[in-house]
Amino acid sequence: MRKIKPSNESEMIYEFLKMELESDRFNKKIKNVLNDLNVDSSIIINGDITSRKENILREEILKRFRGYKNKELFEGFPTIIEWFWTEFNYSDISRIIYINYSYWNELSNYTGSPIEAAKNIMLGKTVYDVPNDNFIKGAEELRKGHKFPPLIFLTDKNEQRYIILEGHGRMTAYGIVPDLFQNVSVLLGYCKSEELKEWYGEMPNCPL
Repeated sequence: MRKIKPSNESEMIYEFLKMELESDRFNKKIKNVLNDLNVDSSIIINGDITSRKENILREEILKRFRGYKNKELFEGFPTIIEWFWTEFNYSDISRIIYINYSYWNELSNYTGSPIEAAKNIMLGKTVYDVPNDNFIKGAEELRKGHKFPPLIFLTDKNEQRYIILEGHGRMTAYGIVPDLFQNVSVLLGYCKSEELKEWYGEMPNCPL
């Protein structure tokens, strides 16, 4: 992993919303939030992270959308985070894990590893009757030279593990073709070890 430049919370929120807006799973929900607030999607697609007004509004969108900062995905979320733009490569992939969530736990045999999940996907395993088509399609796109948008990870000063905050599907596609996990843009947040552990919890078979 190589650090490139500092970032901040406002940029993380902006990037998170931008990626989720493109998600088949979440785009309807986020569009409903935008409609409720009477806000155009341009604040996410072509936003200005130097605008305090926009940043406050995007934080409200994420609050209503995914519970930022203390509910749903963000329950127990670390309070102090230093954000950096970074570049990841194949040598980092073994330390990347999913969030502690039932679907990803089952798919990865409770290891949290996208590599392990990819093995199960290629063996035809499905979880909760959710098709694996999008993961396989994503891997094919990578083979054709397609570049995915940035991922968002969390870690601590020890960097023993990088926990995926946003980009689980894309990271799973990389797990199918790990040799293509090269020069990958990641927005990485550093937080206190105890806060990271509290947010993540424990997974029985996770080696990290």
